[in-house]
Amino acid sequence: MAQEIHNDQIKNLLSSVVNNAPYGMIAIDNFDQIVLVNEQAISFLKLDVNPNDLNELVIFDQIKHVEQLYLKLNQIVKNQYQDFNIDALPFDDKFLNFRGRKIKEGYIVTIEDITRDKEMEMVALNSMLEGQELERRRIAKEIHDGIGPSLSTVRLLLENVSSENNRLDNAKFSTQMSVIFDMIDSLTGDIRNISHQLMPKLLIDFGIIPALENLINRINKAERIKIILFHSILSERFPELIELGLYRICQELINNSVKHSSASEVQVQLIEHPDSIILMVEDNGCGFDKTSVMKENPGVGLINVESRTNAFGGNFILDTAISKGVTATIEIPLEK
Repeated sequence: MAQEIHNDQIKNLLSSVVNNAPYGMIAIDNFDQIVLVNEQAISFLKLDVNPNDLNELVIFDQIKHVEQLYLKLNQIVKNQYQDFNIDALPFDDKFLNFRGRKIKEGYIVTIEDITRDKEMEMVALNSMLEGQELERRRIAKEIHDGIGPSLSTVRLLLENVSSENNRLDNAKFSTQMSVIFDMIDSLTGDIRNISHQLMPKLLIDFGIIPALENLINRINKAERIKIILFHSILSERFPELIELGLYRICQELINNSVKHSSASEVQVQLIEHPDSIILMVEDNGCGFDKTSVMKENPGVGLINVESRTNAFGGNFILDTAISKGVTATIEIPLEK
């Protein structure tokens, strides 16, 4: 009798520890059935589950709405179970960390709410990106207002020298001046392009669609690739940082397709929803092995895309395989 009371006390103590833990907890047996779940896990994942009535509840039937967790657990089961981590998964209005650990009797999944940490990280990243954009704007203004006029003045002076020299019929010197003029014209064009890249005037003055149309038209003229833009944008303007972010992301993804994909066509779609904007860039190129590339050498371009997307609290999905082209989807939330 005393032993039974002692066992009941231990069970009650363990139950109290689980239910009052600062993180969610789900225990799953080797038949994929839930044997324990606490209120924190139910709250975090919006589960329709009674923790006191878990009669033959299969975990996969309960978490279909948490897509990334559902896919990860399915993958784990096929591989005969192994430990896993999912960091900063956006779900509902939170960011959640998941830790899955294999035990003899089945599986333990813990869930930690890191929303506050993620928000602080996003604030810091936003500040960094905003600082970068301000610096780019400053440099663009210096190039446009300083270097450009100076080069124009130099050209006028050289034209005068050349004109006087022509009266002396110095053919060799005239040829040299012609070469210099060509070099200056080329340099002026380069500086103009740099200025547009640093701070696209169309974007600042007219918004994301005219800026993307201009970007795409310039690339179509310069490269052997066809880029097509589709959009369903109804709003006149969006917050400046979001427009700049979308422009930079699109610029990076198009640049990747032009340089690395061997594609003949790229489709760019920008879709406005009530609570978000979706950017999709899809090419018909050679694609790549996503698993190995993202693990071993994702490249600066993809890292920049992911960082910018995360800075806005958005989602970045990359869908590709060898010979299957690349589809990049970015969803940026809008504050109403």
